[in-house]
Amino acid sequence: MVQEMKIAKIISTKQVVVNAGINIGLAVGDELEIIDKFGDDPIIDPNTGENLGTLDLVKGTVIVSKVYPHMAIADSPKTSTLANLMRPNYLPGLHGDTIQKDLNVDPSQITGGFPQSDNQQIRIGDIVIKR
Repeated sequence: MVQEMKIAKIISTKQVVVNAGINIGLAVGDELEIIDKFGDDPIIDPNTGENLGTLDLVKGTVIVSKVYPHMAIADSPKTSTLANLMRPNYLPGLHGDTIQKDLNVDPSQITGGFPQSDNQQIRIGDIVIKR
């Protein structure tokens, strides 16, 4: 059975900590989605009567950057600047000119971690799933 992961700490607008790590097989580079359940009413299959679950809203996507035994640091995705995307023969990431997008975190819950320079806000306790 897959362990449910949750946001354990918000380091900054670009980094969060999830409460799972090597213990469930997370690895650097894994993509995770931070989700919010859309309502409490289950979706029921009209043919079988089976509970299909609830709808999920994706609050954000993060990429695991460091893994510990029971937790992992995950960063917001990095994107290439528009000016560079317009250049002929441009290869993203090759020129070191990417920008990292902010996550829409609740600012009152940022408690830092490492020194470093209105949709649904990401909050401590939010569910995280592996893509």
